[in-house]
Amino acid sequence: MLDRAEDSVDRTSRGNFRDLRDRLDDWAARVAVIGQVKAGKSTFLNAFLHQHDFLPSDVNPWTSVVTNIRINLADDPITGAKFEFFSEKDWEEIINGGTRIRELTEQLLPGFDTNVLRRQSEQMRARAQRRLGKYYHTLLGSSHEYDFLSPDLLKRYVCAGPGSDDGLEREALGRYAALTKSADVYMRLPEFQVPTIITDTPGVNDPFLVRDEFTCRSLDRSDVFVMVLSAHQPLTEVDIALIRILARQDNKDVLIFLNRIDELDDYATEVPRVMADVTRRLRQAISEIDFRIVAGSAYLADLTQRSDSQAAEARAELDSAELAQYLRSRFGHVPEDPIDRLLLASGLEEVKHVLSEVIDGGVGRQQLARIRGDLRAEISGMQFVTRRERDSLQMQIESIRSDVAEAAVEEMTAEIQATSVLRSTLETLVENAEGKIEAVLNRSWTSLETRLNGCIEAFVENQKTAFADFLRTAKIRSGTVPRSFETDTTMLQAALEREVTKCYEKSRAGIDVVLDNCIHACRSTIQDHFDDPSSEITLCDMPHESFASTLTLAKRALRIDFVMERGWAFWRTPEVNIEKTIEALRLLAAEELRPAVDKILKAYSETQVERATAGISRVRVMVRMMEMTVRDRTLQLKQEKAELERIARDPVQQTRMANRIQSKMEVLERRLLNLSALESALSGINPAKPKTRAA
Repeated sequence: MLDRAEDSVDRTSRGNFRDLRDRLDDWAARVAVIGQVKAGKSTFLNAFLHQHDFLPSDVNPWTSVVTNIRINLADDPITGAKFEFFSEKDWEEIINGGTRIRELTEQLLPGFDTNVLRRQSEQMRARAQRRLGKYYHTLLGSSHEYDFLSPDLLKRYVCAGPGSDDGLEREALGRYAALTKSADVYMRLPEFQVPTIITDTPGVNDPFLVRDEFTCRSLDRSDVFVMVLSAHQPLTEVDIALIRILARQDNKDVLIFLNRIDELDDYATEVPRVMADVTRRLRQAISEIDFRIVAGSAYLADLTQRSDSQAAEARAELDSAELAQYLRSRFGHVPEDPIDRLLLASGLEEVKHVLSEVIDGGVGRQQLARIRGDLRAEISGMQFVTRRERDSLQMQIESIRSDVAEAAVEEMTAEIQATSVLRSTLETLVENAEGKIEAVLNRSWTSLETRLNGCIEAFVENQKTAFADFLRTAKIRSGTVPRSFETDTTMLQAALEREVTKCYEKSRAGIDVVLDNCIHACRSTIQDHFDDPSSEITLCDMPHESFASTLTLAKRALRIDFVMERGWAFWRTPEVNIEKTIEALRLLAAEELRPAVDKILKAYSETQVERATAGISRVRVMVRMMEMTVRDRTLQLKQEKAELERIARDPVQQTRMANRIQSKMEVLERRLLNLSALESALSGINPAKPKTRAA
């Protein structure tokens, strides 16, 4: 439809449709494969991509490189890879924090310790320096690119090799791994119907927390997640924690793949039992999400793609009566071909089907809905401009035939002046709307900051009672006065989240009211002069209908030392000064919690601005209609005036000019028919259908 729309308008008007086309071409579904170490993520991806042993699936725990498989992206190379190296700034960010989701990870992911992460990051940087020697500083912030990529070459950048770091040759396994920031692998796979970026993440629950950090940093960049669990030990505490993080991500879809079922004792009985157990525990732990589980084995899928003798022996051994019983009980039939039996049991085809549904009904549908809304607005604007041009040409023909050329010139001049004033009026309406939106944003930001600070202040004040109860209990139990107190910030976090949600709903409503009023005012202004109210320009399918911050407090607890009363009597038991302790806690809270509050405010502001900008861009289509009308008519006025004056008393010239104008009108009529057909076709498409979440 974008191609048809671009072909239906003149060259000067094609830029806006090209911009929409670029947005469509540049979009890609982003799928991240996540899970614990040794859950089989890379084996799963190799089988999913039909690339046996391409991604390393059994490597040293130092591996910490996020690998992006970029499939069918328009501007990417056909094959090859690009490896980006850390800069000093990147190291500082990893070591000292600063990512949007670090705080959420610290709160929800068991075993994640910022101090351990900082120490390991320093060790990792030191290891990179030892391995690369004099080349280390040269490589910082740079990248390596290849036109072709082999599994061995990939391992040099994403896998740490065993043994000493000294004296490694250039071809050694993992030579660059400690310095590699990210790996982009380019592929062209015809079975993928939309451009897709599949991310193989380092595993969580790794002894080296650097891996956890990189995995959790990828959450903000992906739309769909495949959570790979091991059938031997499904849904550990870490798995539940990671799924809980994903559940907090707005508009993100999750598919759970229960891997390695081939290692269970009895497929037919064990797989249903494990799936039922995972389902029950997930519903208990994370009641706010619906989920669907696919059971299978990446190993079985991999065997179907291999042609070596070992794979043939393994296939023969696994193609047993037990497998047939499992297929019959699970799927209701047993394929005749041995390869088809293993492939069906692997679950890979079911995973592909579920992912297709998730992309089509979720992130893909949302993207199309937004482009559709913008396209309808642009088409509506072009229809208006084309009708105005057609009417102007009709007036010229009538002027020629009635021999009132000079009067026609005067009428055209008056029309241009009126249209110019109308354009100026619309511009003023839009500028006023932008000013009002800016005021709404500022008030909302200030209100949220005040409310968040108020939550922290209320939290601090509420600790008076907690301090007193704690001191009283401690005296009863031990007869001594404790020196410190640790306070849980869970309730504070919940209060902050409520305030963010409440403020965003109010702010979004205020922005939408301003935008809606502006659209109606512009439409009313246009209707006063012309017949077309531009009804297709609406606020449907705007981004960020809701906002739920993924940022949380950097610390789950605050530890405060009690402030003791001063005294000279050494035989007296020291007393705690509650008021001074509360004041100390207030200072501590301001120091510890302010960075998190600042990040929440920044994310909140960016989301508001993005929604407001999307709305204003729709409204500005109306202004652009007037700009095009004024521009085109002004450029033609002098030529038309001179020609009308010249042919006013020449019937032959009048006839020729009438024929030329009639030809132009026919072109415009065809353009209007094409635009009308596009408008009707777009009206019959509803990409905004509510999506079904899968987990």
